[in-house]
Amino acid sequence: MNQLLQSLQEFTVSADYSRTHTTWEVRAAGQRTPVLLMHKDSPHHSLPEYRVYAPERPDEILGFVLSTGMAFAADRTQIGKVRTGPWEDREWILVQQDLGELTGKWKGNTRLRRAPVIDNFLGHESLDALLSAKVRFSGPQSEGFDFARSAGIRAEYEVTVRDPRVDRLLILAWVVHFNWHHSVDPRKTAVDLTTNPFRDFGAARRAKKRRQTGQN
Repeated sequence: MNQLLQSLQEFTVSADYSRTHTTWEVRAAGQRTPVLLMHKDSPHHSLPEYRVYAPERPDEILGFVLSTGMAFAADRTQIGKVRTGPWEDREWILVQQDLGELTGKWKGNTRLRRAPVIDNFLGHESLDALLSAKVRFSGPQSEGFDFARSAGIRAEYEVTVRDPRVDRLLILAWVVHFNWHHSVDPRKTAVDLTTNPFRDFGAARRAKKRRQTGQN
């Protein structure tokens, strides 16, 4: 595992959206300068993968993250993936190849707000954008990590790692997955409304070819 990635214990993740690129900035707790970037030359909802690297070393790829919730090491070995648990929108499973399954569930006040009966009245995107959301991931062999979306219309995410063995690339895959499926941000919506939905296919084919030939 990469030392720079795995040294992150408490960190925040936020996105810069555009029709031509998407860049996520990862900051260690209390720091203003990002220590990692997660970038692709296409909109956030597009199929091509994110490249993860340090800002000062853009050519040194640390790993790859897909919007579908999959994480790969720099040599393209699969690290793990995100999948939905039996209770859709209330439970998720992160599968890390060398650590087993981590189950994620709503935590604290979010768990009460997301209870089925209450969620029928309060489970609206506009309200989700104004309230914080918390999820805890843990498993039989791991204490996992805590994840939170800060309150506000511009989504920012906070992560606290409780088990240093959890791969940070897999956590970043979860952040991207949650942001795509369970979070509202007006900047993201603006990109969705102004981007050609068919432009992804050529880029997706090129990304697949790179993976098959082992190119970064």
